[in-house]
Amino acid sequence: MKNIVTIKGKESGLEITLSEKETYPVLREELIHKLKQNQNFFRDSKTKVIIRGKQLPEAQRREIKRIFTMDYGINDVMYGDEADLLKEAELEIESEPREKKDKDKDDGKDMDLVSNAYFDAKSVFINNTVRSGQRIECEGDIVVIGDVNPGGEVIAGGSIAIFGKLRGLAHAGCGGRTDVCVAALYMFPKQLRVSGRVVTFPNDREDPGCAEVAELKDGKVVIRPV
Repeated sequence: MKNIVTIKGKESGLEITLSEKETYPVLREELIHKLKQNQNFFRDSKTKVIIRGKQLPEAQRREIKRIFTMDYGINDVMYGDEADLLKEAELEIESEPREKKDKDKDDGKDMDLVSNAYFDAKSVFINNTVRSGQRIECEGDIVVIGDVNPGGEVIAGGSIAIFGKLRGLAHAGCGGRTDVCVAALYMFPKQLRVSGRVVTFPNDREDPGCAEVAELKDGKVVIRPV
């Protein structure tokens, strides 16, 4: 499978090229294999990844992005056409005449610095237990009235609240948001992620006897009683 997937480490992050001649299942399998072999390329969760080569439909693009997010905590993943459009936009802004910049400043128009990506996203309310092999995914918040069993996965762009036992995988802020948390009546997950930060729990952890919340504080995941 030589040259089906090539990974190059660059100063800005990683550049991955997918062969245009191969099918998606073959590319996906080889990508996962090579990522496992080249984990030394990943400096931290802020690593930037650009994927070029074969043009993939949106569903396959999202699946590959989820691989980086779920397995490596990397959220900054772009495809070549997306990166090129962003670069063009940056160049356009840089080349804007100073007179126009000053005029806009004088007009007193506020810049929109808040992303609207999640404003219209629908949250999910699950009124049953998430069993092994089940995966619940949402761009907004997720509320589970029940347990999340080992092997079950709950992945949210926003926060996660579980009115039961969390023993599977929970990932809040999968799109990069940091104003999120994971709350559960019984917090013993197989793996917990908050905005790309990964927390693993020891098997012999004592039961705190109360509901708990996991959230980011100064760049670290902190777990506290509700």
